[in-house]
Amino acid sequence: MRSLISTLAIVTALASAAPAWAQQRDDHLLFHASLDTDATAEVAGGAAVPNFRSDVAIVPDGAIRGAARWGDGGYVAWEAPGNMLAARGTLSFFWRPRTPVGEAPFVIFRAGFADHSSWDMAFLRIDWNGHGFDAFVTDANLSRVRVSWRIDTLPPADQWRHIAFAWDETLGVRLFVDGVEVARKDQVADLDSGLDQFGLAGRVLSPHQVQSRYNFMRGSDIDDIRVYDRIIAPAAIRALAAKQDPAAPAPAIPVAAQRSAWLHRYGWDRADPPVLTDPVTRIRKVEFADAKDLKEWMWKGVDGIAETTWPGVYNRSKLPGRDDYFELPDWNVYVEGGKRYDLTVPAGERFNRVEIRGAAYGSLSWSGGGTSTTLATRAKGVVRSVTTTPERQGGTLSFVNTMQEQPIQELWAYDVQAGAEPAGRFKLSYTLDANASTRIASLAPLESFIAGRYAPDERSTVVALPSAGIKAAVGAGAAGAGAPVQPRSAGLPIVHILIPASLGDAYPDKPLARAFDYGWQNLHDGLDGIAIDLPALKGT
Repeated sequence: MRSLISTLAIVTALASAAPAWAQQRDDHLLFHASLDTDATAEVAGGAAVPNFRSDVAIVPDGAIRGAARWGDGGYVAWEAPGNMLAARGTLSFFWRPRTPVGEAPFVIFRAGFADHSSWDMAFLRIDWNGHGFDAFVTDANLSRVRVSWRIDTLPPADQWRHIAFAWDETLGVRLFVDGVEVARKDQVADLDSGLDQFGLAGRVLSPHQVQSRYNFMRGSDIDDIRVYDRIIAPAAIRALAAKQDPAAPAPAIPVAAQRSAWLHRYGWDRADPPVLTDPVTRIRKVEFADAKDLKEWMWKGVDGIAETTWPGVYNRSKLPGRDDYFELPDWNVYVEGGKRYDLTVPAGERFNRVEIRGAAYGSLSWSGGGTSTTLATRAKGVVRSVTTTPERQGGTLSFVNTMQEQPIQELWAYDVQAGAEPAGRFKLSYTLDANASTRIASLAPLESFIAGRYAPDERSTVVALPSAGIKAAVGAGAAGAGAPVQPRSAGLPIVHILIPASLGDAYPDKPLARAFDYGWQNLHDGLDGIAIDLPALKGT
């Protein structure tokens, strides 16, 4: 098979890239299901109709008009993308036990990860813990920011209580009951993750299944579910508990703290990253031949998915907030696992750079040819690090954990050398043009993903269009654009580059763009790499 090289020329107008999402609401409400007549949300940034529902009925005697009656074995869940953000938010609802509560804990509300290394994939959970309420969110490194509140007198079975839980990766978490803050934990955490769905399910709510079974069967009544895109003011929570719409908009997110958290997530708050000193640099990602923890194949630290980790989660974990009253089996982790991660570099492959994302701290070493060398010592508190090392070939990369259970979300090895892309290959050539509209039919799924996964200030996009003479031949209308270009709103310094697979697709009820197309359809080639031509960008 011949190789295909896709080339991108980045123009200096990048800073005006168009945002990928509609203007957010002034009240910062992402999702609102009143549950008065059915389970369809009246306000939804994503899907409004539940994607799972069983044994959940609407009853007339809610806290506010109708309410959802959740059967002991029932469940109902709504898709999280667009309706809930992981980095920060506020969840508000009314809850009625319906049957008397006791010392047995049970789950009231869940939100699940899009992918994860824990069995139940619980990002957020609110429980009756046997003596009050527990609530937590799970950070990207498996630890949980958890609060607990004890009630002196058990609530009557027929009494509605208002529960609100708020979280922010720069602040911590807050738990409110009937409009009053009853518990808080001030803690900075890395909460950025992909979310799958949220709702009512006793045992598990995740991409692989949604269910209430076995000893996790305990329904109740729920009313007026709301999700905001930030921690809202205490006065707003008091208004919600009083069955009123909040009068004042939600407070602004502290810009300095938010930017600091973002810089920390990508490692920009530490030493400068390695500089590309050559006029042309070739970067090859090295794929590992094996990934082992003791004798277990443990690929989740090198699978390209940040939400999956090495190691997984233990039943009685030492990580903060994870020693739960629900003991779920985590079959994929040895009791002696999580101490050492061994990655086999294929024979003949070379590398001179290693990047790590995750909270694991300890030593990184390489062994081969009868020798062993320490490449770096990773400090506690680092989320993303870059290690430049003299060139190594083959052998084994090993990470030894100082704290057994702290995870690696992803580890990459690269061969970085001076050199251009291969000559004499077939190429597709594109230019990133910030003055072009991203309204291209084939990009619609990508734009929907970005809008659901990222916060509003991380959604800026720019489109890659055929370069120079190709672009002129295709014509301005070929991309099926037709939407005006919008100036980029203030936000974090990240831009998503979108490369259309086709320029001929059309939106529903719109004519096809042109007969001429530009893409990799019907090419007898495989994508071998991407060449990026970077001009001197004017930016801060």
